[in-house]
Amino acid sequence: MKIHSGWLAAIVLLGLSLGGCAFGDRQANLQYPPKQDSGTMVKSAEAATMTPAAIASAPTIAILRFSDDRAEQNVVGHVRNGWGMKTADVLSPTDVSAWVSDALKFELEKVGFRVKQVTGTGDAAAAEADAAISGQVIRMYADAYFSYEGEVTLRAEIAKDGSKVMDRLYTGTAGGGLNMAATGASYAHTLSLALQDGLQEVVADIIREVGK
Repeated sequence: MKIHSGWLAAIVLLGLSLGGCAFGDRQANLQYPPKQDSGTMVKSAEAATMTPAAIASAPTIAILRFSDDRAEQNVVGHVRNGWGMKTADVLSPTDVSAWVSDALKFELEKVGFRVKQVTGTGDAAAAEADAAISGQVIRMYADAYFSYEGEVTLRAEIAKDGSKVMDRLYTGTAGGGLNMAATGASYAHTLSLALQDGLQEVVADIIREVGK
């Protein structure tokens, strides 16, 4: 069977990238929101265009910092060689709990909520807010063979008027494109996309339970 020279070169290059760059831990500095192809952060004009009166009357959400319940809190993925075997860890110096809480704050403010972030127990802030949300980071993992794949699983609880109105698991998934060099930045971008995917459902539930 005749193989086109262009395809052969691509296969060889991919094989080298998967095999030759498979060793050595990667560092993934997590950022949010995900960057677009242009390198600029994703933004929304919705909250920015609200009138002062609309902002003042918008519901207030208290975010209690999410706990990190993962067994290995510094590991967010693995590097594989050309045979699919794990050969290195993807490590992150980022405080994942703060990263998730900050990301949720960004998404809520983007659709018009006022947000108070709580670092302590949060009882007073939660009582003053229209609703409070807390939760746990259950899973945050990015893998790469021929392409990057990421998954983020969160448990989120929404309380309103002192009573729990929602308690469920949310899972966000995303593909981060073709794996050519297994870079830490690409793992981080994939996880950011997966978190964004999961938070869309969280925000939708908050809008349904609390209103805007």
